[in-house]
Amino acid sequence: MTDTAFEKLLAENPWPETEGVNAWDYTLGGYGRDMVDEIIRTSRPHYMLEIGCFLCSSAKRWLSVDPDLRLVGVDPWSDHLIEQVQRYVGRPKLTREYPNMEDQKRFAADVERQGPFPTALANLRGFEGRFVPYRGLSPDALYALKDKGFEPELVYIDANKQAVDLEVCHELWPDAQITGDDWHWSRSKGFPMRDIVNAFADKYGFTVRAEHATWILER
Repeated sequence: MTDTAFEKLLAENPWPETEGVNAWDYTLGGYGRDMVDEIIRTSRPHYMLEIGCFLCSSAKRWLSVDPDLRLVGVDPWSDHLIEQVQRYVGRPKLTREYPNMEDQKRFAADVERQGPFPTALANLRGFEGRFVPYRGLSPDALYALKDKGFEPELVYIDANKQAVDLEVCHELWPDAQITGDDWHWSRSKGFPMRDIVNAFADKYGFTVRAEHATWILER
């Protein structure tokens, strides 16, 4: 069922034109993602869901780990990202990959000129048959994917730091392993993602393994 569902999703969610679009392989950090790499290598999931893709740096990483992996990425890729990227210019902790100020300015200018969606998908050239860009927001997009027959075995959450993402994923795909980002996000707010993940784990009998920004739910 999922094979057919994935092929239909590919047809229904076409890529933007990326010819001539400058790709920026940018991530805010995401340290600890090697733990997710290891899950992909050892468990060999056929289908993965990523909630919150930004510029698709992590999606590129997952698809590069296993040539047989196929991925659906949920993100609105809205113009809000233009303003978000512009705020990174001149902030060393957010632009450590591009320490040169002129590179930072070009990065922000390209996202504005090209648009977030084409810029993000330009990062994934070569993966056109293995990545579905599903434009929308969780949780509504998750219910829609379920209705279309998509059944991921692995889920990676890097979105709005809300418990509903975990709850709905577990409701729809109880056998999928759930992982995510933002474990060390916002010391000033008391690391809210940790509270969300730990509460979810206690509620459903999971254990949590975390390293740097990455967390994994295990049984």
